[in-house]
Amino acid sequence: MLSRVAENLYWLGRYLERAENIARMARVEHEVMLESGQEIWHSLVSTTASNQLFWDTLIESPELTHSEFLIYSMNNPASLRSTLVRARELARGLREHISREVWEEINALYLFLALRKEYIARDIHEFCTETQRRTQTILGLYDNTVLRDEGREWFRCGMYLERADMTSRIIDAKYHILLPSDDSVGGPFDRFQWTAVLRSASAREAYRRMGNNEVDGVNVAQLLIFSQEFPRSLAFCVQALQRHCQLATDETPKRRRAAAERGIALLHLDVGALDIDQLIDDGLHEFLDEFQQRLIEIDRAINDEIFRAEPNAAPMQHQTQHQTTIGQG
Repeated sequence: MLSRVAENLYWLGRYLERAENIARMARVEHEVMLESGQEIWHSLVSTTASNQLFWDTLIESPELTHSEFLIYSMNNPASLRSTLVRARELARGLREHISREVWEEINALYLFLALRKEYIARDIHEFCTETQRRTQTILGLYDNTVLRDEGREWFRCGMYLERADMTSRIIDAKYHILLPSDDSVGGPFDRFQWTAVLRSASAREAYRRMGNNEVDGVNVAQLLIFSQEFPRSLAFCVQALQRHCQLATDETPKRRRAAAERGIALLHLDVGALDIDQLIDDGLHEFLDEFQQRLIEIDRAINDEIFRAEPNAAPMQHQTQHQTTIGQG
């Protein structure tokens, strides 16, 4: 498979996963705002690592709201709209490598997104719910209508790397950005926020099925970081990333795949060697920050050593737009 095709499939997986996560988190944030009466859209902007860009954009557009910036603004490379526009551009160039059903659903989602901003603002919850549903449909169609070849493995690599990054940011937003005062830890609002974290990761039912009756931050972190059964946990995503990367690079020269394979393997070992008590003692925020940095390094190794190892290979546009937020993109 051509490196350019593999790279575009990898990024298509990242963008679709990112869009599904942003839509889901925005839907939950809207619900939390209605339930608690608190405006916490700023935490979601922080989750996508776009805080500074928001304040810079606010200088030129003082009427801009957090929700508009996160969902609709093309000035924000991490917005839902920007992400889906780039996904559609990639899919259009990959028509020979994806099924007709996948392309039609991506194009339909793009047209749905072209609705006027005023309509979206009128019912953000409905818009995000429908976007999440459509994105999940695309991901399911891809998995069930595309050949299980090298291209499919690169798509899954991008999807799981993005998912690991997003889950780590969801946890960190609560633990670091929304950290309550000492006297409210374990209190009603603290539990409410951790419940929102579970909902943001589509993990509320999984948490209950593991025998947890009360929502507790330590148990939530245990599930979202270490669970081998929950498909959005860090441990699950890193293990899946390792498996799909090995399959995708089976015929790639060892010198080109060595850095990425080593980075993923070491991250997998390090996550597996920890437990939740040690993690909290050492600093959960510090661990999550390092985890995100290591994902960026893995992403860089994949792009620089595998996709663009040929002397004449040129960087793709989406590799230079957004390198400090949500890994790269």
